[in-house]
Amino acid sequence: MNHLYRSYAYFILAKIRKPERTPGHFIIKALATSLMLSFGINAYSLPTGGKVSAGSANISGDSTGLIITQATANAVINWQSFGIAQGEAVQFVQPTSSSVALNRVVGSDPSNILGNLSANGKVFLVNPNGILFGKGALVNVGGLVASTLNISDDDFMSDNYKFSGTGNGSLLNQGIISTNANGGYVALLGANVNNDGIITARIGTVALASGTAITLDIVGDGLLSVTVNQGAVNALVQNGGLIQADGGTVILSTQATGSLLQNVVNNTGVIQAQTIDNHSGTIRLLAGMQSGTVNVGGTLTAEGGANSGDGGFIETSGSHILIASSTKIDTLAPHGNTGLWLLDPVNYTIAGTGGDETPASVAASLATTNRLISASNDITVSDAISMATAQTLTLNAGHDVLINAPITGVPAGAGLVLIAGNNVNVGAALTVTGAASSISINAVNDVTVSAPIAGIGAASPITIVAGHDVFANATISEVAAGSVININAGRNVNVNAAITTGAAGSLISLISGLDSTGPGVAGGTVTIAPTAAISSISTAIRFNPISYANTSAEIAAYLPKVTGMMDAKAWVFARANNKTYNGTNADILSFQGVPSAGGNVVMVPGSAIFDNSNTGTGKTVIFSGASISGTDANKFALFAASGTTTANITPAALTVTVANAMKTYGQTINLTGFSVTGLMNGETIGAISESSPGAVATASADGSPYVITPSPANGGSFNAADYKIVYINGTLTVMP
Repeated sequence: MNHLYRSYAYFILAKIRKPERTPGHFIIKALATSLMLSFGINAYSLPTGGKVSAGSANISGDSTGLIITQATANAVINWQSFGIAQGEAVQFVQPTSSSVALNRVVGSDPSNILGNLSANGKVFLVNPNGILFGKGALVNVGGLVASTLNISDDDFMSDNYKFSGTGNGSLLNQGIISTNANGGYVALLGANVNNDGIITARIGTVALASGTAITLDIVGDGLLSVTVNQGAVNALVQNGGLIQADGGTVILSTQATGSLLQNVVNNTGVIQAQTIDNHSGTIRLLAGMQSGTVNVGGTLTAEGGANSGDGGFIETSGSHILIASSTKIDTLAPHGNTGLWLLDPVNYTIAGTGGDETPASVAASLATTNRLISASNDITVSDAISMATAQTLTLNAGHDVLINAPITGVPAGAGLVLIAGNNVNVGAALTVTGAASSISINAVNDVTVSAPIAGIGAASPITIVAGHDVFANATISEVAAGSVININAGRNVNVNAAITTGAAGSLISLISGLDSTGPGVAGGTVTIAPTAAISSISTAIRFNPISYANTSAEIAAYLPKVTGMMDAKAWVFARANNKTYNGTNADILSFQGVPSAGGNVVMVPGSAIFDNSNTGTGKTVIFSGASISGTDANKFALFAASGTTTANITPAALTVTVANAMKTYGQTINLTGFSVTGLMNGETIGAISESSPGAVATASADGSPYVITPSPANGGSFNAADYKIVYINGTLTVMP
């Protein structure tokens, strides 16, 4: 008893002497207090009162240990208490390494594991009063789930691992927990989960998750997915020890979808998931996206293998992400590609003070990993960033990316990527100076360049793509030979400042109208202001003219503004022709609008195929192999040589004529004759029903001739919906 209390007193005093200055600070104090109260009294050695409630197992042992021999693949044992004192051991002997034993504590005491726990299969331990793996604990199993949340016998026996409950107990590991084979898993579940010890699962999964309802999904090969279905009040997951899952996955999660409860994930220890045998590692720290905080500290490493393999993936996701200045993140790969660190907050600001991360922290992290900051709202750069290593910084915002301070990439191979679900506003200079570097900007709506963008090193392209408009209001330049500047817009490219590239093989490309809403200027065009200029060995311009008749004049207007060879062309667009049903799905392409008003240009249609041959409106047409020709074809560019468009197939005219007939009074006649005009592609009609008042034997000759009326055609291979059918009645003559 006393050794347990001393162990916990040491833990609690350490927390009090070195308080965490985080939004989860009060939660940690509360956890420490609850642990003192729960584990400091009534500690029991060895499990007691075990009764099998599902499956089959035998319990045997003495005062120093228990052996649970399991006879079925799954077994459930309810215990009055479950503890292991120092010097004691509990061993599970199971049919196979896939066998699972659920141990549920139904008494009122927490579980204190200070000795040895071993199994050749998997062990689940559920105790709502709390679970401690103390400093002397040694756990060596195929897999371990320790939870203060309960699971029903039925769910467990059917491998439906749904845990839930509102127990007040906490879960803490200060010992050593390891899996004894590749592909094992360790999961610690509860409202408050803390690791200050060592947990290892080679090519497996380690998961620490907090909530009041959690689902585990075992998908094989050591892969374990964790879903927090319902959050807990002041949910906390913390690692201050070592978690190692080389070639596997580590998950620390309080992330419950839609939860408004405050929740915190803290890391001050070491988490390692390095690449093994080309199995790259993954580390995920996940807090709630509405009220969750991730405090990133300590060391997170997902390095590539010593001899081969790429670096792994690290994710830190939550409403707020705070990064300690001493944090070390590493996904480098000595014999492969560097991995990626993803931050997934709501908003994110990079600033010297008052932001979510300092520019110095960004620069330091790029020495050992590629960075992706993916915010659901805005990303703002408020102070200058200098990238000193050959990694890539990606800023991906669900709304706007706001560059209010310069970003500079110095070494060769540095990359800067800006992506926005709304707009990218470049309000400060972007520069890459090393060779083989790049700047890429992509916005769903607009890109506005209000400060210079420059690429100085060789083979350092600049690419700007906007779903709507690009506003180049400041200089965009490349210096070295072979440089490339690509500016693409769904609608308009507005050039209001100089765009220049270096000598020998350089290219500027200004492409408008890529949302394919042309022809016509409303579909997007390239506008070069009188004060702007384009200078390159070669410049390509694609635009939609005011009208095709104005094509030559608009090309001529670009010439004095472009230095170097210019290739300016007006877009022309293929469309599928509407047709009348003919039983085939073949179609023919033609132009949208009348490009021939601007010169001699004709469509070479290639192949066009409806998705089926039946009638309909707005039907999909797949085309390929299209091109243009003509003496003025050099003024035009076909927007797409292959792709999809739409057209209509209208019903074909079909005439069904009933055959005339004759009979003698007193006879009954069966009317079946008809002829058809207009069936397509060898289609057939099976039959029509014909009726006439003169068909009966009593029809008199005096009433002759009688009308023969058909019913709708049916049968055969034709589809009536593909035809506009006209029926012509016949006559029946009755002879005396």
